[in-house]
Amino acid sequence: MEDIILMLCDLPSAKHVSEHILSLKEEKKLLIIGLLWSWWDARNKANVGEQRRSATEVITKARLVMVSAEADSGTVNSMRQGGERRGWVPPAEGTWKINIDAAYCANDLKGAWGFIVRDSEGQASMAGGGCLAVVKDALCAEAHACVAALEAAADSGMQNIVVETDSQVLVKALQTSELDRAMGGVLFREAKFLMETMFVSASTYMFLV
Repeated sequence: MEDIILMLCDLPSAKHVSEHILSLKEEKKLLIIGLLWSWWDARNKANVGEQRRSATEVITKARLVMVSAEADSGTVNSMRQGGERRGWVPPAEGTWKINIDAAYCANDLKGAWGFIVRDSEGQASMAGGGCLAVVKDALCAEAHACVAALEAAADSGMQNIVVETDSQVLVKALQTSELDRAMGGVLFREAKFLMETMFVSASTYMFLV
């Protein structure tokens, strides 16, 4: 794993990083994607006041993500009682599901973002990530992730997409105009414009663990 991490650090751009990750064997690919997601998730939780996770907990969660992705491949999870989603649910055939996440550090106003795109069989087809030199808050970081993911999906010619995030506020911002004048309003409007003009169908959902 260390040799892969060192190689990723030497790559010149987020695009090269995502392309290299997706070229790896399935097990290593899922583990690295899971590790990135677990790291972003841990940073997010810590930034909103939750207990900071240890390195062991981050790695353990990354491995759980990998196992979950392998189990979800080609299957559809059952719905919880009351109609809630349980875990990651594959999209309909012909639709791409985009999961986004971001991290925010209030001390220096920096952040990071990432996304992964999977098909109806749960296979990862594209991923991306990057750093934010200046970002106002965690919601703006999530919005940056959303815009970057939508641009990448549009550039790849994807027509039917579902955007899934663990931010209920971001879902509200993308489904209504209530937050268009908020701090991240420009990003929310840009994301909605992309969804309305670049895709045949596009929708957003809250990810339920």
